[in-house]
Amino acid sequence: MKIFRLILIFISLLLIAVLLHLWIYGSTLTSTNASNVLFVVGMITFLPTIIAMTQSYKVFQGFNYAFRSFLSTAFRQTYPKFSDYKNEKDVTIKTTIFLEMFIASSILVVAGIILSVVALR
Repeated sequence: MKIFRLILIFISLLLIAVLLHLWIYGSTLTSTNASNVLFVVGMITFLPTIIAMTQSYKVFQGFNYAFRSFLSTAFRQTYPKFSDYKNEKDVTIKTTIFLEMFIASSILVVAGIILSVVALR
């Protein structure tokens, strides 16, 4: 994990949150508005990061193979077995950017939740 890249991603997410706040709420800054924006930006980056880290997208490879082999004869000739298709589509994630995005987005989600609890008091 690279700390500089984590800080850069976190600052980028904060900048996106500020721009989203200005677009939706204008210049009125309340803790409720800030918590909403931080939570939305955090969740939009948190969920795809979880999918990438756990490689959950592989669940759909079987559906994709079945659908494409049903529709295309050229595809069936290229990949006669599912294992051939799977071996070509297998990609291992060798970067730690997803871990850094996970940490940065988690911080935003937690900050949004804390701000919403403070705003409700």
